[in-house]
Amino acid sequence: MNYSTEVKQKLLSIITEMDSYRWLFTKNPETDFSRKKKWSFEEIMKFMLTMEGKALRDELLEYFDFDSSTPSDSAFNQRRAQILPEAFEFLFQEFTKSFNDNAAYKGLRLIACDGSDLCIACNPKDETTYFQPLPDSKGFNQLHLNAFYDLCSRRYTDAIIQPARLKNENSAMCELIDRYRGQPAVFIADRGYENYNIFAHAEHKGMYYLIRVKDVTSNGIASKLTMLPESDVINILPKYKTQPHDAPDFNIYCYISYARKLKGLPPIEYKDIYKFYDDKMEEYLRQYGDPNGVFTEANDTMLKNRPNIEKFIVLPSDYDDLSDGSEDDADE
Repeated sequence: MNYSTEVKQKLLSIITEMDSYRWLFTKNPETDFSRKKKWSFEEIMKFMLTMEGKALRDELLEYFDFDSSTPSDSAFNQRRAQILPEAFEFLFQEFTKSFNDNAAYKGLRLIACDGSDLCIACNPKDETTYFQPLPDSKGFNQLHLNAFYDLCSRRYTDAIIQPARLKNENSAMCELIDRYRGQPAVFIADRGYENYNIFAHAEHKGMYYLIRVKDVTSNGIASKLTMLPESDVINILPKYKTQPHDAPDFNIYCYISYARKLKGLPPIEYKDIYKFYDDKMEEYLRQYGDPNGVFTEANDTMLKNRPNIEKFIVLPSDYDDLSDGSEDDADE
């Protein structure tokens, strides 16, 4: 048996197994697919996976070998509406898990993340997916696919689909990282994913990340770095553990103090951190407002703890050891 035949048989066997407990994947478990008809749960799942983008009638005729008893378009639409989207997500996960060749590079899985737009049937009433470039032009509908791809085993491991008008690649990657289960991995992404929230989710998961950043002359996060050495490796971030829910002033204080330490400067005054934070917060509020009340004492730990934080803030006990061996590499 060649490899392609083996892969196909694994997929079909999972669909057959799903048919034995199809009520888990239907909107009305007691009635949907309860009667034996041309369209069984297994048959309609197979048909939807083999559709090629032709007119529905042509797809049906080809699938049933132009038989005179080919089901009607409406029969297919009624059956398709009975299946939950979770059925295809389950099929994808089970099919992926059926291959155990978790190839790795030096003990690490290499997981790439990227997004792509997918065109779907035109439906002007769906405002979350419909686009019309010009008032008199024909519009189109799109979904946005966010996927994890294992570079070593050459297969997709997870995916999130969003309406194209509501797409958010950064939040999708954070969710994909949180959902990841497996051996240590390096999450790899291109420009556009350089986001501190993504970094925090990967570190909180105990994983590594390699993300390309925009040039320092752009509006990306690299444009804010003022001490870039000549070498390709930037040894600037401190080696302390942080959690995504830590107060932002503490994170800013540790990062800036560490960077100043590398340049032989004294730690920054804590009041300067507050001024920096307040200036950036005012800039954000002027541009976007605060409809969800994020910058309030009830929700912003920095504002709530400000009266007491200064007397409790101290540098880590191993602070002097953090930059050992790094000063020679720092930009003078």
